[in-house]
Amino acid sequence: MEILKDNDVTMDALDGKTVAVLGYGNQGRAQALNLRDSGAKVIIGNRDDEYRALAISEDWEVLEIPEAAAQGEILLVLTTDECMPDIWDDQIAPHIAPGNTLCWGSGYNVGYDLIKPPKDANWIMIAPIMPGEVVRTRYEEGLGVISQYAVENDVSGDAMAITLALCSGMGLARAGIYETSFRGELELNLFTEQVVWAGMAGWLQYCFELAVDCGHSPESVIMILYASTENSEIFRMMAEQGFYKQMTGHSTTSQYGSLSRGPGLINDAMKAQARHNFVNDIQGGAFVDEWTKNSATATAKLKELMQAGLNHPMSIAEDGVIAAIQKSAGK
Repeated sequence: MEILKDNDVTMDALDGKTVAVLGYGNQGRAQALNLRDSGAKVIIGNRDDEYRALAISEDWEVLEIPEAAAQGEILLVLTTDECMPDIWDDQIAPHIAPGNTLCWGSGYNVGYDLIKPPKDANWIMIAPIMPGEVVRTRYEEGLGVISQYAVENDVSGDAMAITLALCSGMGLARAGIYETSFRGELELNLFTEQVVWAGMAGWLQYCFELAVDCGHSPESVIMILYASTENSEIFRMMAEQGFYKQMTGHSTTSQYGSLSRGPGLINDAMKAQARHNFVNDIQGGAFVDEWTKNSATATAKLKELMQAGLNHPMSIAEDGVIAAIQKSAGK
């Protein structure tokens, strides 16, 4: 893996070009503001909603999506995954000129063939591995976030130069950028969401229930599980030192307990479910059929699942823990 940094990239390929950011949401806002602050010419396209109002409050003249798509030579297509196929054919595709560069923040819609980009345009992807809010705050601090990029279709001959120039303008190369593919990004991104984090979320909730059932207060369990931020620091140490190597910074009691008890907690049924989620749902397409092609039912289910989570005793108890931590910090 080759990781490029700031001294490997320039913004030269953006000279004289207009970057149209379509969608001022999670990543759209961060990428637009970073590019503007770096000196790029940026315009915004967004429907009439709260994100449009936010953009106006941050000194943007906001256009309708078709108008912005027609004015930009580089289109950052950053509407939500689920709505992109609904607006692509009517609001975006008719306004793409030959030689334009189309940039996505995820490989999802192109990788799953949910939209059909024109072959006479460049297809690129820039995917920060971090929420948009952090992309913005890190930029303001003079930092960046590790990000992925891909060039899938190069008709202009300078698609890679444009990709790296965008990464530079967004401040991503400050931390480091590396090359992938649309399909590679979408599979591993969904893998983290549907195998790694899904498993961790379910396991943490069960651990909360187990410890409370065994006599511990909900607040004390929440503090140990995540509110103290010890575990987030352990993840940081993993990134900096290595998964197993960071264990040497813990007590020998901790090392022995983790290494001797861990394998027994992962049974064959859990492994089979993880493989099913990856092979059947992600690589096989069952998830995209469920989430995007049956969006009304899936959206309703999402609301139910989120409400159930918010009503769980762990979610209710954590409010008091977070308030106590903030009070002690003088917030």
